[in-house]
Amino acid sequence: MNQIQLNKELIKQIIAQDRKAQFQLFELTKRMVYSLAFRMLNNEDLAHDVLQETYVEVFQQIKNLKHPEALVSWMKTITARKAIKAGKKQFEFDQLDQHPDPIDNQFDSWFDGEILDQAIRELPPGARAVFMLVAVEGYTHKETANLLGITESTSKSQLNYAKKLLKTRIKNLINA
Repeated sequence: MNQIQLNKELIKQIIAQDRKAQFQLFELTKRMVYSLAFRMLNNEDLAHDVLQETYVEVFQQIKNLKHPEALVSWMKTITARKAIKAGKKQFEFDQLDQHPDPIDNQFDSWFDGEILDQAIRELPPGARAVFMLVAVEGYTHKETANLLGITESTSKSQLNYAKKLLKTRIKNLINA
C-alpha cells in the first residue's frame, strides 16, 4: 500500500464526504481489509460483507480519528472486530487436551506463501482467529481475549495449538 497517498489532506477530504477521496482510500486499502477478513473467516461471502461494513464504519467515523497516521491500524481494528462479529458462530475453541500433539520433527523445509495461506485456512476457526490476531496482526493476548470473549490463557494455548497444527499441515502439504 502506498503510504504517501494516505495523508492528512486525503483524510480531510474523506471527512468532508468527498466521494473521490473515499474511493481513493478504498482502492488503496481494499486488499488489506479483505485479506484480513478472509483469513480470519475463511469464507469469501462473509469477507465481502466485512469489507463493505468496514468501509461504511470508516466513512461514518473517520471524523472522530484524532491521529491520521493511525488510519491503517484503526481500519485493521475495525475489520478484525467486524470479522469476529461475523464469525462468532464459527469460532469454536477446541479443548486442547482432546487432541494429541502433532509430530514435532525439526521443521526446516522451504515453503511459499500459498502453502502457508492454505494451511492457515485449514486451521479450526478459533485457533485461526487467535493466530491471525496475535501472530499476523500483532494484537496482544489480552486484546485478543477481549475481542473474542475468551481468557488470556485460552488465547495463548490456541496460538500454540495453531502453530503446532500449521507446522504439521505445512509438512504434509510440502510432502504431498
